[in-house]
Amino acid sequence: MLPFRFDLLFSMFVASATIAYAAEFPTAPPKQKDAETQGLYRMSTAELKEFLPGKIDSKGVTGKHMKIFKPDGSVYRTGFRAKEGTGTWRFDEKNNAYCNAFIEKKGYQEGCFAVFRAPDGAHYFDYEIDTGFYAHAWRRATEE
Repeated sequence: MLPFRFDLLFSMFVASATIAYAAEFPTAPPKQKDAETQGLYRMSTAELKEFLPGKIDSKGVTGKHMKIFKPDGSVYRTGFRAKEGTGTWRFDEKNNAYCNAFIEKKGYQEGCFAVFRAPDGAHYFDYEIDTGFYAHAWRRATEE
């Protein structure tokens, strides 16, 4: 009886995870304070280290893109305003966040982000440390 229950629970978990990955990105609260008020869980730097380095799919205020955070501190971005690019990334232990930087038209641009777990448990919301405004929703990338 026990193995059947385990199999059933495991099947339910896999099905719910598959649905979450197939779903569109959830809508995030517009400001970090709103995420805190709604009781969303803020990820610690230690928890972020489970995802980075790694590959993520993201949807931000400027569209969908994919990023590959590499162990050497470089990051590759594609799909962002139809631009591909390589930049750098790091953890900001003081602010419990991660940062990435790219060369843009305006020069070197670094953004640091506080990360909150979305209610579905499969997506995450980034908020800019400097402004507190929503920047991206993301999830682990699926292998293609």
